[in-house]
Amino acid sequence: MMKLTSLSATLLCAVAPAALFAQPVELRSVDGFISVDGEIVGYNGTMVAVETSVGQVSVPASEVVCYGAGCDEVIANNDFGLTRAAFQDVATEAETVVVGGTDEITVSFLIPAFDTIYRIVVGAYVTTGQTDANLTIGSAGEITLDLPDTGAQANLRIADTGGTSHAVVTVAALQGEAPQAYATAADWALAPAVSDQLLATRALAVIVAPNIDISAVSLADLAGIYAGDITNWSELGGPDLAILPLQLPATSTMRTEFIQLVMEPAGKSIAGNVLTMADGPGIASSVNQFAGAISVVEVADASDNNVLPVSGTCGMPVTLDSFNVISGDYPLARPLMMRFDSVPETQLTADIFDFAAGSVVQRLVSAEGFDSFSATAQDEDSKNHRLNTLLGADLAEAERLAAAQMFQRLFEAQRLSPTMFGGATSGPEAGWNRAMFTTLAEALATSEMADREVMFVGFGGAGDAAQAVSAAAAEDMQAAFSQFAPNVAAANGLTLSAQGFGNISPATCYDGQVAGAEHTRVEIWVK
Repeated sequence: MMKLTSLSATLLCAVAPAALFAQPVELRSVDGFISVDGEIVGYNGTMVAVETSVGQVSVPASEVVCYGAGCDEVIANNDFGLTRAAFQDVATEAETVVVGGTDEITVSFLIPAFDTIYRIVVGAYVTTGQTDANLTIGSAGEITLDLPDTGAQANLRIADTGGTSHAVVTVAALQGEAPQAYATAADWALAPAVSDQLLATRALAVIVAPNIDISAVSLADLAGIYAGDITNWSELGGPDLAILPLQLPATSTMRTEFIQLVMEPAGKSIAGNVLTMADGPGIASSVNQFAGAISVVEVADASDNNVLPVSGTCGMPVTLDSFNVISGDYPLARPLMMRFDSVPETQLTADIFDFAAGSVVQRLVSAEGFDSFSATAQDEDSKNHRLNTLLGADLAEAERLAAAQMFQRLFEAQRLSPTMFGGATSGPEAGWNRAMFTTLAEALATSEMADREVMFVGFGGAGDAAQAVSAAAAEDMQAAFSQFAPNVAAANGLTLSAQGFGNISPATCYDGQVAGAEHTRVEIWVK
């Protein structure tokens, strides 16, 4: 069926080949002025031709949303140059573009201090004119955004103390299991709204007494120590010496985050006999004085201490530095996210918190003790150390060829910090990924990146299929980014490519939250 409303001046008759695709679509403008059902049969760079029940018509692709599973089919298989970017948006079963709708969002905070970050994000979005929506700010700081053309409206306010909320600003663990929320990269990258959005990140430092001769500690070890399951350093390859864990009071921000990031994913609680001290500087000083002591503190408090690298489940230790934190390589990072009870109905809400990933907000939150996760390049020494391990590695025959290719491809390249979880993802993983796409798009649009090759490089997977799995994850990520930021590559003369190297010379453990999924990560390298 074809619905035409005041289209006589808009729709143009078109001559196109017979229908090529079996699944029908609906092309509809957000204001409802254009609404056409049928099968897409052609595209001339501006107008998309549709075979309908009353003949062929053409509509401007950039002014309509394509609805239905047939959209993805025609985009993937046509020979007339139609891409996802040609449409105003595309909505399939996995992603729904909402016309109209209202979000009533009341926001609470894991700890009161996170109120500051929320206000920074919302305030920067409002004052820098990021939206075309009508804006109303109430006397108590409540915000209303509305788009008269679509009827969409978003109302945000801070919850009263002890009151109910629909969203919380909280520290999100990227360790441990979580339900699958998205199947592919395009699902979270192109969705109008998502369940979790990254606002900021920082890390915790693990410090030990000078007499503790171990090279690293794992998250599982930390949970075991603080639960009272591991009581002697000899159990971790260290000296025969009792472990003395120290912690901050229950009211401290850092202890709350430590529980969220380490203890809860391990299914453990802090033992009642762990010694509590008043503040971070006091703990850091005591760790240097007490034999066998260990603690987890703010990075700023650890400058004069023996700081241990930290590993995930695979035993790959990662040093604490800014690049490793913002890339997600360091396992004890503390991502601060806006987590919604349910996915918002409108893109208005998502736009506010997507804005947090941009350099404007990241500069502001860095003044509050967080690491700006705006894209940056890894230092040459760290890159070279990783690649040089390929030269003497004990690898199987198939891996030796891949290692040679990896060395050749990456030796003259730079790794950028944006790094994504590949394949099926949880809500927090998708929130992390979406923010990485935003900061990556911003970085690639600069003159410094002009005319470069941008490589999406996959790692992870399992067994003999690891290289193929990691390559598929990289290809999926590249395709999603091309749709997420369709103009960046063309405008800056960039060439995008994808490759995968399985588990060769990993930067970190490739743990994922979705049970049963092939866990991969996709790094960004430029040359």
